[in-house]
Amino acid sequence: MTGLVQSTRVAEPTQVPEVSVSTEPLPPAAAVQPSAPAGRWRRTAWLACGIAGSVAIAWFILFSPGEPGSKAEWCFAAVVFVVVMVTMWQTLTIARTAKQDAAEAAERLRRELTAAEQRAKHELALAQRAHRTEMQAQQNLHNAQLDAQRELARTERSHLLRQLQKQAMVEVSRAVGAHTRTLAALWNQGASILLIEDRDERERAMTPIFEQISHVVNDFSVELDNAHLLVEDDRLHHALDRVNEAALMAIRVAEDVHFAIVEGHAVEPNSIPSAQRLMHSRAAEARRLAWDLLRTGLD
Repeated sequence: MTGLVQSTRVAEPTQVPEVSVSTEPLPPAAAVQPSAPAGRWRRTAWLACGIAGSVAIAWFILFSPGEPGSKAEWCFAAVVFVVVMVTMWQTLTIARTAKQDAAEAAERLRRELTAAEQRAKHELALAQRAHRTEMQAQQNLHNAQLDAQRELARTERSHLLRQLQKQAMVEVSRAVGAHTRTLAALWNQGASILLIEDRDERERAMTPIFEQISHVVNDFSVELDNAHLLVEDDRLHHALDRVNEAALMAIRVAEDVHFAIVEGHAVEPNSIPSAQRLMHSRAAEARRLAWDLLRTGLD
């Protein structure tokens, strides 16, 4: 009976080892799952062990000498042992299956995370490309608007400059007109002053007229300098120089008339009208050229 008791104790269900699931990140499935040949060999070994144990127990129960009661107890113990072994085998199988499922789930999660990361990178690249395209389009639009504004400002400056040139020509023409009027006054008043017998009296009488001519000449010089500053066309500069030459010739004519009247000599022939006509014609030529340039610029 001692042997039976010991056999019964041996056949009692042993405590199933606790299977703990690690919370650490699982390695890839390729590293966790056993290879196919190793799994087949393990299953074959378990099957062989089970068959050998079953054969040994059946031989012991059926063919070994002993009392029937003791054989019944051994049969019960064998059944209990087989149940325990099946339970352990199922437990290990479930644990192995759970481990394989966990590894497969980890692998799927890793693949999904990798795919999600790739999608995020792709979407970020698309967003960056769209942003760069939009910024480039905005920059091109800004550059085009800036170029248009510059062109408009350049055109407006050109038009304003042409208008200022035209106004300068008008002022030069007014100065020429004032100059020719002072020459006419010089000639008209010189005829009456020439009747004065005293030279000093004639000189004093001519002084106001010549001072007026000097003021007019100074105004003409200022307007001519302003016109030269505004003018950018060589033809217009040349026309202004011709007006200046005519004005200088008129000043020499006025000086000759002034000297002749002060000295009491009659001036023959009258050279003032020819100087007036020359100044008017050259001023009109410069004014016409300025207007032609203004119309060309507007067109």
